[in-house]
Amino acid sequence: MTADDPRDSDDEWAARVTRAVRSGSREALAEIYDRCADDIVRSVRHTTRRDESFALDCLQEMFMRLAANPPLVDSHASLLAWMRLTALNVARNALVAESRRTRRERTRERDQATLDQMSEPIDSLLARLDDEERALLRLRHVEGMRVNAIARAIGATPRAVESALRRLVARLRDGGAA
Repeated sequence: MTADDPRDSDDEWAARVTRAVRSGSREALAEIYDRCADDIVRSVRHTTRRDESFALDCLQEMFMRLAANPPLVDSHASLLAWMRLTALNVARNALVAESRRTRRERTRERDQATLDQMSEPIDSLLARLDDEERALLRLRHVEGMRVNAIARAIGATPRAVESALRRLVARLRDGGAA
């Protein structure tokens, strides 16, 4: 197959190369690339307002899809429309993924900043507690033990443990004053 066979009209060319790609012809895929790639890159760049590198990535993914499952077309316009639409869908998916990734990173940064701001006051509040109070909070809130299990572990009644935890949490909320 030769690129731009003078006997083929654009529509005949499109039908011929897509059939050839369907049968596994790498040469036909190369013909499509040579003839249409610049148009697709321009279209993606114009629509997304992104750089050439982004558009080339979209073009590459579009050609992977074309090679895997080429459309049956009867006109050059149909082939170009399929290629543009596929490349723009690839671009949209990439932009959505990028947006989600950016939101996750911002949320992570915001959460970390909040934790950083909170850690110093919490550390100073916990430092004001005695060892038994810290142990009680650790068993309940770090180890996740239930009140009855804590009571058995320290040899107290569940009601005493519950009251002590309630007083500790209230004290911490009020700034740690004894």
